[in-house]
Amino acid sequence: MECDVSRAIGYKSLPQISRILSEAWFGENGYCLSCNSDQLLTATIANTKASDFACGSCEESYELKAFRVKPTRKLIDGAYGALISRIQSGSVPNLVMLERNETWQIQSLTAIHHLFLTPEVVERRKPLSVHARRAGWVGCNIRLDMILPEAQIQIVKAGVASSRKLVRESFRRFDRLKSIPPNLRGWTTLTLAVIRSLKQPEFSLKELYAKELLFASSYPKNNNIRAKMRQQLQVLRDLGYLEFCGQGRYQLLL
Repeated sequence: MECDVSRAIGYKSLPQISRILSEAWFGENGYCLSCNSDQLLTATIANTKASDFACGSCEESYELKAFRVKPTRKLIDGAYGALISRIQSGSVPNLVMLERNETWQIQSLTAIHHLFLTPEVVERRKPLSVHARRAGWVGCNIRLDMILPEAQIQIVKAGVASSRKLVRESFRRFDRLKSIPPNLRGWTTLTLAVIRSLKQPEFSLKELYAKELLFASSYPKNNNIRAKMRQQLQVLRDLGYLEFCGQGRYQLLL
């Protein structure tokens, strides 16, 4: 499982070589996670904002990023405004991170489910200085550490491809979140991530309240955090991700 280095003959720029080789490999080996189509994903038109590949059957889109060492906490991304706009419009693609070694062998391929790319996980960077070529331009980071681990789906792990059936099942179990508008989904995905951080299948409302500051830091203008937390527990229960066990206790079903 490796990139065909012959495709980059004649190129000298490492970023350009990385882009050519990673896109060629993904174009020949990537597949849609949303539907059962095994046809090759189609490369989008050059310079298409925030999308590199799309499924010809269901039109699910994917943005590919390649790394020598895959980031775990923050991923440097493009323009802040463009990404936020796509998130709010519901058109943000799935983010696919390809990690390779120095000999261009694929080490891992991880898909970040697009439903978890919410404004809350997008960190605004400082504008470029007045002396920069693109003075005033504002970039962003994607806070991978704020995204539920289960939403970071392993397509290839340690150089070994995962079962397509299991990968697709992992991706589709979050389809129920589509019923929540993009501008409200951040609360739900944050609640899921905080519950997951408790590292226990069953938890109490009191234990969740202990994480109140995490919610307050993401929503500093909200003056009724606990009520919103309780509301999200009901949302997750109705979606089938939680079970209410009685006496203020819940069980995570993911």
